[in-house]
Amino acid sequence: MEKIQMLEEKITRVIDKIKSLTDENSAMSGKISMLQEELDRKDAELNAVKEELQNVETLKTDIDKLNNEREKVKSQVETLIRELESVEL
Repeated sequence: MEKIQMLEEKITRVIDKIKSLTDENSAMSGKISMLQEELDRKDAELNAVKEELQNVETLKTDIDKLNNEREKVKSQVETLIRELESVEL
């Protein structure tokens, strides 16, 4: 009879451990889901920042082109002014 009682106790402990592990598994699954959602949000934020960075790079390139054009126009205007000054009226 004692052996049966000991076996029942062991089975009860095993069942309790299985319940405990099942509860832990559920909690971990919830945490994993939450972390995956946060990771997805961060990934979306990262993609938005990358897109903004690309826009900044494009703007920088445009500004450089405009500055070069401005320098060319400035040089041409200075040349025209010198030519006009050299002409005696």
